[in-house]
Amino acid sequence: MTIKTTYTSEKAAEVPLEAVQPPDLADVLAFQRNQTFQASGQLIIPNVDIGLPVFSGVTNQEILVGAGTLFPERTPENHNVVLIGHHLGKESLLFGKLLKVAIGDSIFFEDASGFYQYIVSETKIIDQTDLRILDDHGTSEITLITCDKPTQTKQRFIVKGQLFKKPGQMTKQKIVHDKQEIIRKKKQNNRL
Repeated sequence: MTIKTTYTSEKAAEVPLEAVQPPDLADVLAFQRNQTFQASGQLIIPNVDIGLPVFSGVTNQEILVGAGTLFPERTPENHNVVLIGHHLGKESLLFGKLLKVAIGDSIFFEDASGFYQYIVSETKIIDQTDLRILDDHGTSEITLITCDKPTQTKQRFIVKGQLFKKPGQMTKQKIVHDKQEIIRKKKQNNRL
């Protein structure tokens, strides 16, 4: 599998939220490892070793390898950027460690408009029908969403972060290096 990141402002077509389903064994077995994915950014949460590609829009195939942007037309400067991802029961995969994020942790997000640092302000479990979490209040925030457990569930675990700053080049280089270390460790752990 190859993931190429292209920082472009081109947005993918919107996928209805109900079209995104938790993967089952058939989905995992049907997954083609030799395909190329076109990411539009990256998400890094150093305190819990999350480093993932971010895709513009959401497809079931893409969120088997990264996080999807629920509203790709929203920009980090003055919107609620909503990312969703799977939590598959193994902490080293996808959003598996998202449930360990704590208030005060840093979230780094990059897309075509820049590199952003958010500070976690809230974590909570909500019912899947509580769509208020998706609302855009015209403020710079990020919302990360995954299931509260790796099985079929009606609950969602939510992490909210408020924009802290746009880090400089030195900070970005360090965080991207940290992401590479996270990926290396995950690959090594998944081989064992």
